[in-house]
Amino acid sequence: MKRYLVPVSLALTAGLVLTSVASAAAPQLDQKTVYMMDDITAVFEQGANAPQYGNIENDKDGCGWTAGWIGFCTATGDMLELVEKYNKAKPGNVLEKYTPTLRKLADSGSDSVKELGTKFPADWKTAAKDKAFQQLQIKIGHDLYLTPALTIAGQIGIKTNLGVENLFDTALMMGPGPKDCDGMPKIVKETTAAVGGTPATGKNEKAWLKTYNEIRVKHMKKPCTPGREADWPQAVDRSEALQKLSDTGKQDLRPPLTVGGGYDVTITNPHD
Repeated sequence: MKRYLVPVSLALTAGLVLTSVASAAAPQLDQKTVYMMDDITAVFEQGANAPQYGNIENDKDGCGWTAGWIGFCTATGDMLELVEKYNKAKPGNVLEKYTPTLRKLADSGSDSVKELGTKFPADWKTAAKDKAFQQLQIKIGHDLYLTPALTIAGQIGIKTNLGVENLFDTALMMGPGPKDCDGMPKIVKETTAAVGGTPATGKNEKAWLKTYNEIRVKHMKKPCTPGREADWPQAVDRSEALQKLSDTGKQDLRPPLTVGGGYDVTITNPHD
């Protein structure tokens, strides 16, 4: 389930310069690695070994409806962005009629699910069968969370696939922007201060990431992000699972890969 609740519009205008995945400053990921990262996200979000595009639930965690591969939320604006882009790609689609209500919920940050009506979950599942909708879910997830993770990775000298995955998962769960008080840039900054540098300045990446995970867990246990006090302490298994991959030498994220930390899901054929 999704545990990130900073409005996307705020996060993306908070001063972080986004670049494409192919940025010269960022680590270069082959397609299989990107698929693996997408599947790891599916493990954390739905306990599955591949993206679950049609998943939709009300976790009563402040997000409203949480749906799709990364848990797009009606309260935060990322679901609105997805549906608006789907409308452009497929005018008249089954979700288009919900656009004004999704905009109202996103603008107000409301976690109410009543306004969308009782047929919204079924319509979401119908849309999720459309390959175009699936591809948009992946693209927007990458644009919002993987791209800033790659940008930061390039800036601090992260070279391994697992290192990028750590940043990606933090951005998705806790926020990608510098104004997110528990977000990925904040944890990077605190880790750099604690270690006295970054891999780009000569610090060992594996050791740096171990400290990063320790600091991330502290943020999850005592978050400053409003509304996260109840559920984020229960999410430390994400960081623990990623640290276990590091401890067992899985920095390249090559399959077969078993995600532990209580998930115990094995990915043998990474795919979207």
